[in-house]
Amino acid sequence: MCCQAQNTISPSSNSFRHHELSVSYGFIPVTDWNSIAGEWIFPTASFGLVQRKNAHYYGALNISYMYRLNYKISLGISGGITGNKGDWGNLYEIGKAVKDNRTYLYILPTFRYHWFTRKDFSLYSSAGAGVYFLRNKLDQEILHKTKFAYQFNYLGIEYGKRISFFTEFGIGNEGTIIAGGRVRF
Repeated sequence: MCCQAQNTISPSSNSFRHHELSVSYGFIPVTDWNSIAGEWIFPTASFGLVQRKNAHYYGALNISYMYRLNYKISLGISGGITGNKGDWGNLYEIGKAVKDNRTYLYILPTFRYHWFTRKDFSLYSSAGAGVYFLRNKLDQEILHKTKFAYQFNYLGIEYGKRISFFTEFGIGNEGTIIAGGRVRF
């Protein structure tokens, strides 16, 4: 036959994996920005009355589950832990610093949209909004707070098929730059 319809290559429904599990590490989550402000902005604005010293930042350890509705849209949930510690004090009372140890747990329902896809490569954006739980230990006093948490990634780069590696750039509780791995099943 000289006039046959051209077959388009489409992935079979058996090869499409709907479930994804990701583990990642995020550098400079938004919760650290407040502490960084305590190190640089507060001492200047208060003429040394308020200072944060000896600060240590841990970054964010993230885990997420996503369900891919199709090749473009995924819905899921992300969560993780981050923290930082340091000493609050003032320039005029040397030796009277208050130990500040913060731990944040967060959970975010998340939406992801893959706007450019190829065989083993994808570019995407994602957004999530949820809640974080803060445990703040100031010397011997422990404070608990629950507040709004978010993550907006304007660019995600993914390489791989069943097992893939990714890097995301954005802002929020998961980090400013996020790198990790994901498995589809």
